[in-house]
Amino acid sequence: MTSISIGPFALMTSTALTLASILLFWFFVSFFTRSTNYQKFATDTLFWSVVAGFLVARIMFVIALWEVYQQDWVSAFDIRDGGFNQQIGWFTGIMLLFIRSRAQRKLATTYLKSAVITGVVVFPLFVVNVWMNNQTAGKGIDVTNFEGEPETLNLEIGKPVIINFWASWCPPCRREMPILQDAQQQHRDMKFIFVNQSEAPAVARAFLSKQNIEIKNVYYDFSGRSAKELGAYGLPTTLFYNSEGKLINSHMGELSEASLQHYLQPFLEDNNET
Repeated sequence: MTSISIGPFALMTSTALTLASILLFWFFVSFFTRSTNYQKFATDTLFWSVVAGFLVARIMFVIALWEVYQQDWVSAFDIRDGGFNQQIGWFTGIMLLFIRSRAQRKLATTYLKSAVITGVVVFPLFVVNVWMNNQTAGKGIDVTNFEGEPETLNLEIGKPVIINFWASWCPPCRREMPILQDAQQQHRDMKFIFVNQSEAPAVARAFLSKQNIEIKNVYYDFSGRSAKELGAYGLPTTLFYNSEGKLINSHMGELSEASLQHYLQPFLEDNNET
């Protein structure tokens, strides 16, 4: 499952689990320090560690893809593209916790205990999510082609497959379409598939024509079932499969040129090696 739906809202599963981990860790730290004189210091340190990790993760992502961001440096502040170096962000936050608590053994013990309990609770959910995503490996999806005929799309075709679920009424979908169009034209060794969700084909085609969007492999799914079968519950959602049909990454929300390049990089590196 790449995303979860909570009423009218949808959130990437990995993001939801990360937020749950932070909030749960915060709860345990507050609980274990409730009767101490250093509770405020403990929670303040945790707050600034989260902030520092968030900022450093974004900064390092922008630096790594500065060649793209420098064409429109204002976009570096637009975090809607989901561009974060998560590993460095986590490392920064953990190191700040360690540095701030090293002089207080009891606080360091509290952080460690809270982290262990949080891991015991949340880690199985990460494992289950990975397992569920792996169940879609090689799975086909049923859609309707341009002629209005039913067709099953195979995800295991010997080269990377990128599936974008979109709708013309969705503003982020509209904004990212030119970026995906350029990527499809540049990366002929990858197959980009565009599946319109819950719209009449005539409406989707009218939008593409009006916006002068020329993309190949456009399909339609009036019921919206294909996205849900792959665990995608929000629009736009883009799924990245390797040549074996295994889900490597997913992104819910608007893609920027930089974030799309980030997701395509593993495929480009594999092609260079071969």
